[in-house]
Amino acid sequence: MLEKLLKITLSTMGVWAYLTLMNWQAFASASASWVVPELNIVSWVIMWLIMLWVIALIATEKVQRTLVVFFVATWLIFLTYTLGSFFPSMSFLTLDQAFSSIDWEVILLLVWMMIIVWVLAQTKLFEWLAFKMFVFSKWNIKKLYFMFFLITAVLSAFLDNVTTIFLITPVAISICRLFELNPVRLIIALIIASNVWGAATLIGDPPNIMIWSYAGLSFMDFIKNMALPATVILFAVMFKLYYFLRKDLEKAKKIKNFKKTIKEMSPNYKIKHKKLLIASLWTLAFVITFFFLHGMFHMPAAVPAIGWAAILMLARDRLIRRKFGRDRERMEEAVHKTFANDVEWLVIGFFVFLFMVVGALEHTGVLQLAAQFIQDSFSDNLLLCALVILWVSALFSAFLDNIPFTAVMLPVVASLVEFYGPGSTFLWWSLAFGACLGGNWTLIWASANIVAAWLLQKEKFKLTFMEFFKVGFPSMIFQVFLASFAVWAMFIMR
Repeated sequence: MLEKLLKITLSTMGVWAYLTLMNWQAFASASASWVVPELNIVSWVIMWLIMLWVIALIATEKVQRTLVVFFVATWLIFLTYTLGSFFPSMSFLTLDQAFSSIDWEVILLLVWMMIIVWVLAQTKLFEWLAFKMFVFSKWNIKKLYFMFFLITAVLSAFLDNVTTIFLITPVAISICRLFELNPVRLIIALIIASNVWGAATLIGDPPNIMIWSYAGLSFMDFIKNMALPATVILFAVMFKLYYFLRKDLEKAKKIKNFKKTIKEMSPNYKIKHKKLLIASLWTLAFVITFFFLHGMFHMPAAVPAIGWAAILMLARDRLIRRKFGRDRERMEEAVHKTFANDVEWLVIGFFVFLFMVVGALEHTGVLQLAAQFIQDSFSDNLLLCALVILWVSALFSAFLDNIPFTAVMLPVVASLVEFYGPGSTFLWWSLAFGACLGGNWTLIWASANIVAAWLLQKEKFKLTFMEFFKVGFPSMIFQVFLASFAVWAMFIMR
């Protein structure tokens, strides 16, 4: 049943591609406010087919997902320099374009968080926090579900989604181990919570930061327009997912004597390496502080992250030298493990090559064509235009990375806001909702989703594309449906 649903979804994308293909000449004209690269119909069709093939391979897990994007990205570059020299339609992505397509801020942020999470894991902080929450809940897994869901949402509003998932997932896994539950379903719910309330603030999700920078909006503009709808969506989704998870939660381990059990368990849940923990927490505190102050210094989030990661590594190196004394070989081995084992290079490689594949879509004009289609087809009806921006943004953010699509849509929305004049600024919120909520559809097109899957894999649990799709697809449709009412209300009250 689930595979049929995925086939229907992919077929819908193919039909959409065909319909726009039949009218591509009408969409390809450039707008006065922005420039659309010259479109080549053959390369456009090939890129659509390639993306459908990539999604199908990753969904069925016939090939490891990093190898899929690695193969596709490298061969797109190879074909550009070989067949592309003779046939322009086979020119997809040059090496320079490939490197410029990579979002290095995301890559550096991932490296930093992998290091800090591994260091914190060595101190047993996550297990200690899980045990304390376990005691606080008095063995009530349902109470813990709502607690984790809301904590994840709040953190995602004030930190980026990737950082939130890095911090909350290890604790959630430890809690599930105490209850003898498989954590996969719970982690899916937390991913969705992170993506939903990440839309509520300026700093919660990268598309919001891009919209803020391009449109000249303020932090309070996002709070006033996005926070209330995002909160309504969050609570609706929280109870909907609880209904979905209730049977899993009912399988939690039962105990008769709670106080006796706690007393027996407490010696196994104590903090280790306190000096390393203090250094890690100070580092994390400074990084989060600079996340909040990034607007003041115009500093990308990756800058303080990687800078303080270096300081943490120096502090750890100092502690290692004290521990092993003059045993240089063991010291070098410990430092080597930090970068060889702590950083999951297969995940980093997935993001690097995924950015390249999406870059090929951008350079062949696929994303621009979709944006131009919206502007040319729906600009005569403000409400319809806003709803189309919302749903198309959600669709593309589900199957592509939301960052390049948001970048392409920015000048389109700006020209529409200028065309309609005062009262049309809510088009920005349509774009923000679509770009942020679309990541809840599939496992592979939101950074937080992939990070959660990796953290589960490190603990010997597996989150598959299809399992996430089973929960994420209906949840995302439900969220965007509620967001449509929010956009309609903004239209009425403009």
